[in-house]
Amino acid sequence: MLTIRRSGPTLAEIAADVRSVPVRMVPYAAATALTRCAQYAQRTELPAEMRRVFANPVAYTLNSLRIEPATKDTLSARVMVKDTGTAGGVAQEKFLQPEVEGGVRGRKRMENAMRYAGVLGASQYAMPGAGLSLDASGNVKGAEVRTILSALKNIRGGVGAKGQRAGRGRKLANDLFAGKPNGGNRPDGIWRREGKRLRALFIFTTDAPDYSRRLDFSGVVQRVALDRFRPEFEKAMAALQSRGGSWA
Repeated sequence: MLTIRRSGPTLAEIAADVRSVPVRMVPYAAATALTRCAQYAQRTELPAEMRRVFANPVAYTLNSLRIEPATKDTLSARVMVKDTGTAGGVAQEKFLQPEVEGGVRGRKRMENAMRYAGVLGASQYAMPGAGLSLDASGNVKGAEVRTILSALKNIRGGVGAKGQRAGRGRKLANDLFAGKPNGGNRPDGIWRREGKRLRALFIFTTDAPDYSRRLDFSGVVQRVALDRFRPEFEKAMAALQSRGGSWA
């Protein structure tokens, strides 16, 4: 979350540059300008920065932002990342925060499901292996994860899901195993047998995935505020003056 407040010249100093401005009008115009700056950062500049620093970000990521408008009393607007997922999805805040602040990523829902299935240890993380196909954004396809999880249930004699996915899971279960392969120095994970070969679907590690800062959330929003506040303030002031009314 980032709060936009007017820095630099005071509102009174800006208003003094605009002739015939009633003082009472200033907070209303300032609140409108701050809100428009926040909206521009939310809808235009931050999504553009995401496209620049992320590889093919999906719509769920690009639409992850919301704003809290400014009022004449607060004179601040906020740009925030949504903290509740839609349609069962992971809240955007959880996967964007490490990209903004850096640090260790949180547990993924698929990892929790693997722990529940008894194949992933409490201190382990699951990383995609070479045997998985990724989507255009570099993410594991959700359908493939669900099929693998269904297969893991079948390996352990569970009922599993019903319908077509369960059938695919039963078929895949014959080719899967979870653990450390015999021979060589291959790591713990989920493996698929392909004839005499083994292909890693997931590799398990105790090293928590660590992200460097990639999305300059604060810098983008502050740049928008500096560039756009004054013209937006003057536009809002002109619109208010055109409506007339008692502002003296």
